[in-house]
Amino acid sequence: MTRTRYASAAALLGAALLLAPAADAAPKKASAKTAQSAKKKAQAAEARRVAVLASGPHADAARDALEAELARRPARYEIVPESAVRAAASRMGRDPTQPAGAAAVASELGLSAVVVADTSTVGKKPQVRVTVRNGKDGKALASPPAAKPATPKLVPGAVKRQWTALERGLQKSSAPVAAPVAPPQPATPVEPEPSVKPATPIAETPAPTKTPAPTKTPAAEPNRKPVAATPKENKAPEKPEDSSSTEPELTASAPIVEGALGLKLFGRSLRYKDDVFGVLRPYTLGPDVGGFALPGAPQLAGDVTVYPLAAFKKGALARLGITGSIDQSFGLKSTGSSGEVTYPTTAREWQAGLRYVIPFGAAKQHGFEVTGTYGMNTFRIDAVDGERPLDLPNVEYKTAGLGLGVRAALSEKFDFNFRLGYQHPLDSGELSSDAWFPRMSAGAVTGSATLAYRLNRILDVRLKADLRRYFFKFNPEPGDPYVAGGAVDQYPGLSLQVGFRY
Repeated sequence: MTRTRYASAAALLGAALLLAPAADAAPKKASAKTAQSAKKKAQAAEARRVAVLASGPHADAARDALEAELARRPARYEIVPESAVRAAASRMGRDPTQPAGAAAVASELGLSAVVVADTSTVGKKPQVRVTVRNGKDGKALASPPAAKPATPKLVPGAVKRQWTALERGLQKSSAPVAAPVAPPQPATPVEPEPSVKPATPIAETPAPTKTPAPTKTPAAEPNRKPVAATPKENKAPEKPEDSSSTEPELTASAPIVEGALGLKLFGRSLRYKDDVFGVLRPYTLGPDVGGFALPGAPQLAGDVTVYPLAAFKKGALARLGITGSIDQSFGLKSTGSSGEVTYPTTAREWQAGLRYVIPFGAAKQHGFEVTGTYGMNTFRIDAVDGERPLDLPNVEYKTAGLGLGVRAALSEKFDFNFRLGYQHPLDSGELSSDAWFPRMSAGAVTGSATLAYRLNRILDVRLKADLRRYFFKFNPEPGDPYVAGGAVDQYPGLSLQVGFRY
């Protein structure tokens, strides 16, 4: 009996020693699975890190609207400041609005998505185009059609209309695995499980077959797979980057035709200098203020510029235009020296030439222009009953000139245009004839300033002030019919026109 008791006790002791390693290992496996499931839940509950990049004239309004939508969902999104993204992109020399640049910046900052808002103006249409780029590879997950608000106040409404499509893209986004996941991987203290291998000596004697269970460390494989996937990120984004680089060319395209038509008030003042004998009669048309005539006589004024290649090409040749203008008076009369007789008077100016526009500035909204013209300016007093004032010469200035100008978009509604030029008179009519001043030399300068208010994409209303000033040196000699040092003949104008651009 005693031997059997000892034998049974020894058997129980041996069974306990055999079962101890298995019982000790089971809880550890359960705890590892629990840790992995908790980790997955924590990752699912984490808010996506999102950055908003905005550009264009309404960048502030678009950025505020998008960040406000993200802030309403704090459990889903964490907003990363735009300044941090711009700084990272500057260090790396990348464009964060393009696929490759967005992926590179997202990898450094741990972003799930980069929301790019472009508020540039295409032609004269303000637009808001929003694109959601995936942080993992920079691909566009959502890019709704561009909205075209009239004022910055309508930008938030445009963002709200696009938000449903944008959020679908945001929910599909994912952060790059390599850079941002590396810091959380210190959570791989689960890998200390291999440190449980010190217990293997106990398991070696009774059950060597159970040792493979703890050696299955799948944590090592997930670490290698994302590393292998990262090189592919650099190859894929480069293709869409080329296609999107052509977008700025659209904003640089020239219109096909532009011009204006309206009513002009003009004046004329002809004044002589150093009139030795005091026989030269000055002429004034319009209110006279200190020898300077203010605009008062009516004219029809119009101009047009056609860019013939703009409909077929884009680039430099599309900005070369054929330009022309004409000013024609109506109902104009002049009085003789006695003031008793009025004479029909004609005032006309026309010009034709070439104009080239060089765009510059944000979205190519401004332009520098060069214009070469040939033209004629006529001021003629017709005869009544076969007689006309012989003390007033009829002038017909034939000129060739070169002008420079700057056009600028001051705001969404206002445009400004300033031009300055020089014209060389090739002929001056009776003023340069043998009966007046045959040895004269002449020159002319022109200038204009135009402020336009845009009514819509095509039409605008323009207020224009301009001045043409001819100056002469007569170079008289003894025996000439008239003796004077020179003269100034100037024409101020003020116009109200309806402009068009298509």
